[in-house]
Amino acid sequence: MIIGAIDVGSNSVKLLVAEVKGRTTRLLAHRSAVTRLGGRMDRTRRLSPAAQDRTIGVLREFRRVCEELGADRVVAVGTEAVRTARNGRTFAARCRKEAGVALRIISGREEARLAFLGATFGRRERRLAAIDIGGGSTEFMLGSPGRLETSASIPLGAVRLTEIHLKGDPPTLGDRLGLLMHVHDGLGRLPDLLRCASGPGTTLLGIGGTCVNVARMLSPDEIPEGRKVPLDALEDLLNRLAGTPLAQRKQIPGIDPDRADIIVAGARILVESLKTLGVPSFTATIHGLRRGLVVEASRGPSRRRPI
Repeated sequence: MIIGAIDVGSNSVKLLVAEVKGRTTRLLAHRSAVTRLGGRMDRTRRLSPAAQDRTIGVLREFRRVCEELGADRVVAVGTEAVRTARNGRTFAARCRKEAGVALRIISGREEARLAFLGATFGRRERRLAAIDIGGGSTEFMLGSPGRLETSASIPLGAVRLTEIHLKGDPPTLGDRLGLLMHVHDGLGRLPDLLRCASGPGTTLLGIGGTCVNVARMLSPDEIPEGRKVPLDALEDLLNRLAGTPLAQRKQIPGIDPDRADIIVAGARILVESLKTLGVPSFTATIHGLRRGLVVEASRGPSRRRPI
């Protein structure tokens, strides 16, 4: 069965098309486009018309890719930006009408469940934790392969915190201190169960663009999947990124230039999360929400559904 999965996030829109057979998935296509749908939302609480238009244009293109690859089903979800925006439902209606994509707005809990399913599908460890840093929120998860036991969604996102705190280029000391305090305050909301259970003996998976880009920057010649990133190396990288002007940051081997402006905030969330959880490293994975959507959709009715 061929499934197309679209993740409409605060920073980017991502597509995965895969064929599912039993407990294996075969990648057919992968696309990603930065549209900054959640840009400036902390000021307005609304998705801007320009960001909506950019996102709908990408959805039209992704729908075409799914059609060309013969997708049996296409599933699309909207995360933090869409679920918290005052005009999120209106935007979802536009997606259906103008791009032919039915956008399902999911909760932070549902986002965590699907991301955990995608990241842990087929793994063999007994205990797994995961962190997924997005543009508007960060999800924390704990469980066993394919089975989420507990999770938390905290409004700490790379786009959100960049817009609030990082005004200088490179960020000033005051910018960086403000960011650090905001992250500390946010992580104070993390349930004690996650803090305690995610410690030694549990593999911590790092999901999403921040984690993958960090792994690539530390080892540009290696694939990020399965790359173990120690906390001390991550802290050194964060200090280097925070002291580097944006134009030079974009040239660092391994970084996605479209993510260079928000990588400092994302890396700070990652560093402080590892410290809060009491783990010395994380393992990067390219799998997450979209593969979770693919796996779940493949378990439904097998008949072809219109896109």
